[in-house]
Formats: sequence, structure tokens, C-alpha cells
Amino acid sequence: MSKHERRPLTEEEIEYFKEKLLKRKKELWREVADTLEREAGEEYQDLIRTVREEEDLALADLREDLVLASLEPKIRELEEIEQALIRIELGEYGRCIDCGKWLRTKRLEIMPWAARCRECQEKWEKLKAIE
Repeated sequence: MSKHERRPLTEEEIEYFKEKLLKRKKELWREVADTLEREAGEEYQDLIRTVREEEDLALADLREDLVLASLEPKIRELEEIEQALIRIELGEYGRCIDCGKWLRTKRLEIMPWAARCRECQEKWEKLKAIE
């Protein structure tokens, strides 16, 4: 079967994508934990000990915001993976959440957490850019 056609996924394909999602989820959690440990373990412990004035608190908040901002894409991807795993459990995986068409398996191969077909994703991104 072609990777370009739109069709329901087989049980084997769903299991394959589920394993791929679970593997990526594990990798992302490891990256998030490593980043938090590295940043909080060194930088924040020193800051916490040296905070004496209001400006120091503001600096600590700013640095915390920067760490969290750097984690935001990973956290967003984790949320998308979680949603994809829920769609698998509900038997809805592989269908666009907007138009209901089947996603191309090539798209799922590249981005197994994809919730929308390419066309609906582009429309959604344009709408978000306006907000």
C-alpha cells in the first residue's frame, strides 16, 4: 500500500505508531528531566541561597521563565503525544480531528502525534497566527 493514500490504519500499523509514540514520550521526559536537573540543580540552588534583595528575586523569576520557555516545545509535544495515545484508545487515531479524513501514513510516520491532515493543519495555523 502506498504511503500517500488515505485509508484506515491496520491493527499492526496502530501498534507500530503506538510504540513510536511511547518511545518518543520516554525520550522527551528524559530530556525535560535532564534540563530541569541541570538548570535547577546548579543555577537555581545558587540563586536561592543568594537571594537577598527584590532585584535578585526578579532575576530568579526571569531565569526560571527562560528555562520553562526552553521546555515549552517539549511539553507541547508531550501533550500532543498524550492526545494521540488517547485517540488510539478511543479508536480514532489516524483521522483528522477537524475534517474526519484519514491521515496519510507518511504524515504519521514523520509526526505520529499529528491530529490533523496537512490541509486542516495549515488552516488551523493561519487562524492561530491571527489570534
